Amino acid sequence: MDKLLFRRILVAGLTALAIIYVVYLLLSANFNVIPTENAEQVTVTDKIYSNGYIIRDETYVKNTSGGVVSYNVDDGDEVKKGGSVASVFSSEEDAVARTKAASLEDSMKALTKLEQTRRSNTEGIETVNNDITTNIETFLYNINNANIGKLDSNINSIINSVNHYQSFTGKTSSFKPEIASLQSQINELKKSSGDSIADIKAPKAGYFVANCDGYENCFDYSKIGNLTLDNLKNMKKSSVPDNTIGKVISSLNWYIACEITADEATDLTLWGDDVTLDFSDASSNTVPASIYKIVQYNNSDKALVILQCTYMDTTLSEIRLEPVEIGMGSYSGLRVSKKAIHDDYVEKTTYDDKGNEHKESKKVQGVYVLYGSEVQFKEISIVYAGNDYVLCDSSPTDGTLFSGETISLYDQIITEGDDLYDGKVIK
Repeated sequence: MDKLLFRRILVAGLTALAIIYVVYLLLSANFNVIPTENAEQVTVTDKIYSNGYIIRDETYVKNTSGGVVSYNVDDGDEVKKGGSVASVFSSEEDAVARTKAASLEDSMKALTKLEQTRRSNTEGIETVNNDITTNIETFLYNINNANIGKLDSNINSIINSVNHYQSFTGKTSSFKPEIASLQSQINELKKSSGDSIADIKAPKAGYFVANCDGYENCFDYSKIGNLTLDNLKNMKKSSVPDNTIGKVISSLNWYIACEITADEATDLTLWGDDVTLDFSDASSNTVPASIYKIVQYNNSDKALVILQCTYMDTTLSEIRLEPVEIGMGSYSGLRVSKKAIHDDYVEKTTYDDKGNEHKESKKVQGVYVLYGSEVQFKEISIVYAGNDYVLCDSSPTDGTLFSGETISLYDQIITEGDDLYDGKVIK
């Protein structure tokens, strides 16, 4: 036989044998595969999902003088009782000119302060750089939270901090020419426009918001403790007076009222602690809150919860009816599918005062874990139960477990299988 032909036949035969062997190994392995999942560390928050109605202590701010209004404060700014909220001008041109002049005055004051700082040189470069970083972060935060009214002020702060850097590093020797130019523009604007004809003042101290939605007086804030589920369902907006230019949100506390199920009301009652609020459609911030009141009704599967909050920002000052997630607490543990949980016996060894050994056994809740080819039953301590899984404590306190042993991170937990028992060897 030709040597080349013989070699080809030999190679083909060996290749066929190798393929058959690999297929055999794969079939053998798959035949004995047991479905498992790794025990992974997970943190979850127990939440209630509802729609919230915001109730605040709100007072309309009105313009009784007519004319054109120019605001002196931004949305979300704190105002004092009697403090200036807006100025009224006889024409649009006057209002625009005076608003522009006020903006230029702010810029001139900032440059004047920088000129004084340049001469005294009392700050370090690290402080200057940190100022730039902080202002940029604040700007991005307000963009992310739709605090549009704050952006102009943020931009001015960024420009001011960059100017400070230019001055400190010697790239700008003096701001006197810019200050003189600004003063000239301010004088020209004031000369060509009329003074304000009225000053609108805040009726109360609090946060100013220009937008009004008509729900400001739907329920008496001072009677929040008397709110019922029927009141909540029948809230209707009213028309906002034509001469209204905004509102002041007073009082430290504001409230959110939610319709929940009777079971959720029971969960909140048992929780009885502070909660967190997430308004995913309106704000990226998690808002701390406390349970003010829970109202449950006989023969009803519905209930009312009123939550009290003190944290306020521009976005929160403007929302009214929002989807809300009420967080009752966070739980951490090793995630285990409920289908993997079984009842089986575990054993522990104890010793009496004389040193005699005693063995005790008890049926407990646990899971089967695959260690190599051996199955071991491990007791578990459940800290939280979801719909199809539980979280287990990987380090429970002494005395929690009968056996004293439990699962560990990345253990291979068997999720399916017949005739499972402790010590079984998978062949």
